Amino acid sequence: MTQQITVYQTDVDGLYLHAVTANELAQQPGSFNIPYGARLSAPPVAASGQVAQAIGDSWTLVEDWRASQFYRIDDASEYALGTAILLGDQVVRFSGWGPVPAWLTRVAPPAPDATWTGSGWAVPVAPEV
Repeated sequence: MTQQITVYQTDVDGLYLHAVTANELAQQPGSFNIPYGARLSAPPVAASGQVAQAIGDSWTLVEDWRASQFYRIDDASEYALGTAILLGDQVVRFSGWGPVPAWLTRVAPPAPDATWTGSGWAVPVAPEV
């Protein structure tokens, strides 16, 4: 009778996805069919707003922003997670986990012509006629 073990599947970035069952190989007793990216050790329990990430042979907890909406502070536009953009002379992107980069905010701009002040949005005041 073949045995089974529980392993812990990660994505390409090492972020924990779910537990899966690995079956013992019929022709190699004691060896298991472990999916690519799966780990033998269980990840730590992640609190809300965190996700476990496998780095090398260990796990760490990182901030998880993948369900959040972000806005670029340079032009007040919505930012789609994972999109590469040109910011100044650098190409940058944010996948939605880890620290939020300084060029993004979760605070929605109140108007399309709003500008970021460093701590919030400012809306230009129309001159009185």
